[in-house]
Amino acid sequence: MSVPTRIHPRRLGRRPRLHRQSGATMVEFAIVSPFALLFVLGIIQLGLMYSAKQVVNEGAFLAARAGAVHNAQVDEIRKVMVRSLVPFYQDTTNTNDLTRLTLALASATTDTTCGLTSCFLNVEVVNPAPAAFDDFGINSSAAGGHTYIPNDNLEYRPHSYKGPTSGQSIQDANALRIKVTYAYELKVPLMRSVFKAIMCGIGTGVDAFGKGGGSVSDDCAAFYSQGRVPLVTYATVQMQTPAWKPDG
Repeated sequence: MSVPTRIHPRRLGRRPRLHRQSGATMVEFAIVSPFALLFVLGIIQLGLMYSAKQVVNEGAFLAARAGAVHNAQVDEIRKVMVRSLVPFYQDTTNTNDLTRLTLALASATTDTTCGLTSCFLNVEVVNPAPAAFDDFGINSSAAGGHTYIPNDNLEYRPHSYKGPTSGQSIQDANALRIKVTYAYELKVPLMRSVFKAIMCGIGTGVDAFGKGGGSVSDDCAAFYSQGRVPLVTYATVQMQTPAWKPDG
């Protein structure tokens, strides 16, 4: 004897709920996915910036060493710093090492040459400062007419004497300290727009979110609006030659 099968209305009513849940999941994915994509791209860009900062740090140290043996002259420091930036300008599809490096150096030189509206590499000698030359500077024909800070027999010169203008000892004045600012070019897609919006302000929208307007910071105009981020580093080494006072 066959037993009739009962159909429960409640079980039949559960299927439409699955369709509604699937639709809600698609909406949630559509909302969250752009933010997730930006988050992933941001992590990639920050990783590249961290690697770039290490290159700039090493380049600043090499540039400071060059300045230590070339009388703290900015031109010599800058030349070495530009050569240190070659890894950023290499075309990895070029398998000829000599050609690749030559072209990369040319690109680095062109890109870091300061113009009227932009300067993507700034090298500044922080120490010895002008006040140190006022305290310890000597003018001699042996130095080609340059005012210089003596560099000989520093261990025997008194450490306790402080210059009245600089407040430094002559040993402190013989420490070369440079500041390097390099405008690193953002590589990851969308990051230029994101960094510009964050650092320069949002150009459209309500005032509560901060419009860019007509007044922007110097960093915004010099770096972020051009798809770049300033990487700043310092390097300090002991002078190996007498530091010459900059012309002018």
